[in-house]
Amino acid sequence: MARPKTYIGSAIWRTTEPYHMKSLLPLLMDGRYGYFPQIGDALIERARGMSATNFLLRTDAEVHLSLDSDIVEFKKDKIDEMCEQAVELGIVGAVYICRSVVRTFPATFFEEGVKVEFAHDSTPVPVKWIATGCVAVHRRVFEAVAKTMPLLHAKDGDKSFYPFYRTMIYDTGEDDMGPILLSEDFAFSQRAKELGFTSYINPSIRVGHMGTQVHRLEDMAQSILQPQPLSIERVNRYWRVECAGTLETPESMGRLPEGKGEEIRQKFENTRAERRRNQKNERKALTRV
Repeated sequence: MARPKTYIGSAIWRTTEPYHMKSLLPLLMDGRYGYFPQIGDALIERARGMSATNFLLRTDAEVHLSLDSDIVEFKKDKIDEMCEQAVELGIVGAVYICRSVVRTFPATFFEEGVKVEFAHDSTPVPVKWIATGCVAVHRRVFEAVAKTMPLLHAKDGDKSFYPFYRTMIYDTGEDDMGPILLSEDFAFSQRAKELGFTSYINPSIRVGHMGTQVHRLEDMAQSILQPQPLSIERVNRYWRVECAGTLETPESMGRLPEGKGEEIRQKFENTRAERRRNQKNERKALTRV
């Protein structure tokens, strides 16, 4: 598949991370990518809307690549692949985590019960809502969504934009959640879904999310200590730390605790069993064919 002409719409608030620019340079050396950073607006949903509208109305690019200035350590060949997949599927992104040392989780909202392995398989996996810090969207998605909404600030010339990313109230239909407010990226994903566009992730793409350090998926596997008395002693260049070592509970970090939460645990097991049944049925069907 030929790589599509791509509009890089980086949302920049105040600064651009040097690590971001280091990863971005190989893209900028490829003539199929054009770099159009969106700056000067503190409201992220408006900045994203302006970027996507400029792409849609004022260029002939096929794919809009949202690549925020705090996304780092991405590889050009994987971004190429993601943009190519967006031509076929409409919306394809990479997973990154929220910026926290250990109390963290993916910024993308997975489908319930779907186990995603982040390794070498680049087969796209559908998700419920996708984070837009690193996502490729084909032109036809924005064309469809634009038909459902007005062009705002129409008298302001090239500052006019469609509110593709306007936050929205969403009724989950679940008793334990009820109505919620979707962030600008989840709201875009939901609007697209209502028009028939599924959001996908490519699990072979690994990126970092820059905060006080580079945050990676592996951070989700770390433990954290509760606040407690401790002693610290230095000898030469070594440090000795002594404390009780009492850890926070897994549930305080949004993780499934051992020996507790049986109802939730059963949901995991039921989903796993159903997945095995589906795979077995697929093998049987292939055998019959």
